[in-house]
Amino acid sequence: MRTIIIGDVHGCIDELNDLLALAEVNKKKDRILFIGDLIAKGPESGAVYARYKKLGGQSVLGNHEFKLLEALNGGNDSSNFVSQLKKSFGKKFDGFVEDLREWPTWIETDEAIAVHAGLVPGQPVAKSSVSDLVNIRTWDGSGKDLQNPDNPPWYKFYKKKKLVVFGHWARLGGVVRDNVVGLDTGCVYGGKLSAILLPGREIVSVPARKTYVKAGS
Repeated sequence: MRTIIIGDVHGCIDELNDLLALAEVNKKKDRILFIGDLIAKGPESGAVYARYKKLGGQSVLGNHEFKLLEALNGGNDSSNFVSQLKKSFGKKFDGFVEDLREWPTWIETDEAIAVHAGLVPGQPVAKSSVSDLVNIRTWDGSGKDLQNPDNPPWYKFYKKKKLVVFGHWARLGGVVRDNVVGLDTGCVYGGKLSAILLPGREIVSVPARKTYVKAGS
């Protein structure tokens, strides 16, 4: 059995279907994992979620799913994030949210740890906050500022042999190290949608059909 981990889809249903075809994914034979951020920014969040369910996939929580749950719990929704997703999901929105509340923040298999943004250096993943696991990019030595581009990326401090697969950071254009693979290759920004096929560690990608949003938006 293969384990297939798919990078940040962001509502790009056509590219997801292209990637599944390229990798010859078989839901009866493959374990299919997503790295989070199935939704938002792209054109078809609801369709991506429907495809995910049809595949029998599993996903870790991404920062956009976390943002949705926070907004529904009374947090800030100044960008009309919730209403946009409700429009995409229609009558299936409430079921999606109910499912989303059960998504883990990381998934560990025999071959890898899948987490949306990364691991907090020096901290067991089980003791890390959800916010950190879905948002971390860089490490300041104390955990106070995990986004500062002047600081080194979190994965430079990861020394264990077990592979960590993450997404979240499209600006990197993908990362391939002995013990770390970054799968966010910016599909929604006109880049690529990527997946890693385990245990062979083959990375496959398909090009975006178009640029859906400008990078940085």
